[in-house]
Amino acid sequence: MKKYAMVLLSCFLSMLCTLRDSASIDMSLLKKVPLPEVRIKDFDIKSISLRDIDFLFDIEITNPYPLGIRLEKVEFKVDVEKKQLFKTTTPSGFKIKANGSAVTPLTLNIEYAKIINIVKDYNNKEYLLCEISGNLVIPLPDIPGLPKTFSFPFNVSKKIPAIRPSVAIHNFKVIAPSKAEIQEAIRKAGQSLNAERVFSLLGDLINGKKVNVKEIGLADLDLKLKVNFDLNLKNEAKAKIFFNNLNYDFAINNENVFRGDTSKTQLVGDTLVVSVANELSSKSLGKSVLRIFEERKGIFKIKGETFINLPSEIKKTPLRLSFDESGDFIL
Repeated sequence: MKKYAMVLLSCFLSMLCTLRDSASIDMSLLKKVPLPEVRIKDFDIKSISLRDIDFLFDIEITNPYPLGIRLEKVEFKVDVEKKQLFKTTTPSGFKIKANGSAVTPLTLNIEYAKIINIVKDYNNKEYLLCEISGNLVIPLPDIPGLPKTFSFPFNVSKKIPAIRPSVAIHNFKVIAPSKAEIQEAIRKAGQSLNAERVFSLLGDLINGKKVNVKEIGLADLDLKLKVNFDLNLKNEAKAKIFFNNLNYDFAINNENVFRGDTSKTQLVGDTLVVSVANELSSKSLGKSVLRIFEERKGIFKIKGETFINLPSEIKKTPLRLSFDESGDFIL
């Protein structure tokens, strides 16, 4: 079918070329071979994190030919506050069927660290003007009267919040289970451990004393240790960062220990304090986690997502905020 369509179109154009010296042929027809129609159907902020931001382009392409075409590449130039951030070319390969139209999404990622390097007064900014320009490049069929490629220029802009985060954990506390809870865990596990002894040893462990972990029976008992801490988020730039809840996965010394969600958030001055209360199973106390009790410090990693609101002229709906932060903490 493609070969047949190609033959028909080529024959038509060849006929026009053969008769180009004839007064009966209007040579302007050769210049009226249709070109693809391209438009940016939508452009918006897709998602944001404390470290980068994703823009989403919905590009609609209409193919006027009886042959399929493709979007070969997209050339981007990104300026922030009238300063060039970078240029890049993204290969595509998106195909549009013969005499059809289709929409393809394209995502462009921009890192805040790179913006900070070029905007001198970054910390005094609340929002930054981001301008994105470039070309959508489409190879055209090898047909007389058509150029080899079709290039569609575009230029869009959007304000983005200025973010330069400082993330830390404060008030990290581990609370041992009660004697009654330990006794119930021993009963469920069918062990003959002494609840009083386990309670004493577990208290010593949490307080940083040297203990024989095997005597506690951590491998056999599902003891629930309560963990409380505050996640403090401060933006060194001027944009306000506030969210009502956070779904998260929490790791200590690269060991995943629990997941959960919290809606306990409050602004204290210019710092967002997110209070977390969860339980840590004794079965999750691997060697690297146990090390925090002896060293009284550790490395945390908290990953999750929430939603924030930006001014309506920037984003009318809540924006997904990806959360992936790590650092040191003390016990």
